[in-house]
Amino acid sequence: MNFDQVIDRNEYPALKLNKPLLAEHFGNDKALPFWVADMDFRAPDVVIDSLRKRVEHGIFGYEYKNDSYFNALNRWYKNRHQWSIDQDHIEFCPGVLNAVSILINQHSDTGDGVIIQPPVFFEFRMVIRSNNRKIIKNPLKLVNGKYQMDFEDLEEKAANPKTKIMIICNPHNPVGRVWTRAELAQAGEICRQHNVLVISDEIHGDIVYKPHHYTPFASISDELAQISATCLSPAKTFNIAGMIDAMTVIANVQHRERFHDFAHRYQINKTNVFASAAIEAAYSQGGEWLDELLTYLHANINFLQSYFHNNLPQIKLIEPEGTFLVWLDFKELGLDAKALEKFLTQKAQLALNSGYWFGREGAGYARMNIACPQSVLQEAVSRLTNAVHNYL
Repeated sequence: MNFDQVIDRNEYPALKLNKPLLAEHFGNDKALPFWVADMDFRAPDVVIDSLRKRVEHGIFGYEYKNDSYFNALNRWYKNRHQWSIDQDHIEFCPGVLNAVSILINQHSDTGDGVIIQPPVFFEFRMVIRSNNRKIIKNPLKLVNGKYQMDFEDLEEKAANPKTKIMIICNPHNPVGRVWTRAELAQAGEICRQHNVLVISDEIHGDIVYKPHHYTPFASISDELAQISATCLSPAKTFNIAGMIDAMTVIANVQHRERFHDFAHRYQINKTNVFASAAIEAAYSQGGEWLDELLTYLHANINFLQSYFHNNLPQIKLIEPEGTFLVWLDFKELGLDAKALEKFLTQKAQLALNSGYWFGREGAGYARMNIACPQSVLQEAVSRLTNAVHNYL
């Protein structure tokens, strides 16, 4: 795979390039975009070939997910992540956030609390608020350049009887932590003791850099599997987010039946023929492509680290353990959150997600998507260097 190839995405309406959105969110429709969490790389050839074959068949009627689909999924998680998923535990819906919203609605009441760990994916807040639940913050702690969970604070928040759910982001978006088995187990035990359901968003689970290892939350123990729901999707892994299903793994029988009844009632669990073709091909034959991708992404991280160290020491990269998103520390520039946003969008001509989007704990930071050819990253840091030297 030639990850250095620059592909013009303007041929189709790519969200990240949408000029009205760039103008709305960044005040600059010419800013170089690094904000939407998809990749500028072609999907694996095995996926493209599978889709081409499916199109050539010419009949796109109703389908079901057959044994080969589930076998591919299970082999992938067993071989790469040492997790055997019981097929009967899987429920489907259009996307991870759909599943998160359903689970919040089913396992809490209006006004109940949902724990998140900011700075964290901003759409968690949106889903919690849209369900009329209360956001309970368990902020991460930055210790010696590495984010950690605050277990003492988590214990206090989980002990409130009005707190019903905790959302764990594993690997964490945007700070890039890949939570260890011990960290997940400790958080899970706190939730188990206080009857708090864990929703584990693991959509970035395949994008992990050595020597770190992604641990599916539900794989830790049967006890934790019973108090959790794990949200999975190959959308990020294989850059197929625009055509994909999500899988929710729910071991608890009562919880699963409630989810299944909802999905059936609102008819959100239908099979998409193209999503099925893409997923089965990706999980059965996409491993080599993913390994090459991880090597390339890690090279992009090393490039940025070296560049900032040698040319822009005022900017620090919080080294990611996973995801293709990097968390950049701009605090040494001495700008408040809004001034930093204006500097990046107007002076550097870059569309990065401002850190405060992920909670006030993210002020002074920005998230950057590095899943692009390195030449594009070179253009970004060149713009950033010129802006720092000319305007600060």
